[in-house]
Amino acid sequence: MSEKVNDSVSFGDVLKKAIHLGGTLLAVTAVTGFILGIVQNFTEQAIRQTELAARNAAFQNVMPDGKNFADYDVKANEFVESVFKAENDSGLVGWCMSVNSKGYGGIVNFIVGVTKDGQVKAINILNHSETPGLGAKSTEPEFYEQFNNKSSFPLKVVKGSAANPDEIAAISGATITSTAVTNGVNAAVEYWNANLKGVE
Repeated sequence: MSEKVNDSVSFGDVLKKAIHLGGTLLAVTAVTGFILGIVQNFTEQAIRQTELAARNAAFQNVMPDGKNFADYDVKANEFVESVFKAENDSGLVGWCMSVNSKGYGGIVNFIVGVTKDGQVKAINILNHSETPGLGAKSTEPEFYEQFNNKSSFPLKVVKGSAANPDEIAAISGATITSTAVTNGVNAAVEYWNANLKGVE
């Protein structure tokens, strides 16, 4: 008489295995999510710190006499995103404005330094999506140094060489980018005239 083997599995066994598998998957998912959360947090912090360092360096570039740069509570507009008051031991030296202007490939973000007397000290391009070899040349000194110590406004873009104090020579093949930056600088000066002139 042969012995009969019972191959049947009870519902309870299946349920236990399912619960065990589900618990394992839940634990793995939770641990993975926790690790990804930590990595994302560190990554976001690193990005913020990098952006902050770049912004602070830009402030120093456009307002070299400034020691402290404090966020100034102002109402943003189409161009001016934020304003920072630049001071040193003697008091106010000027303003650092974060400006956004629409270029050929997207928004060009840059800092404009305006002295307390309304002169553009300098500009510093932070971010852009302009075409390499064309609009991207806005980050080169040959272009952005044209804005140094400008006091004749509004500025206008010209093709070829700039002959007058209120002229900016366009980047060859990138008039749209050149105009975007120039419009942004003009907007910063207009903002100073309307909101910051006379502030100490």
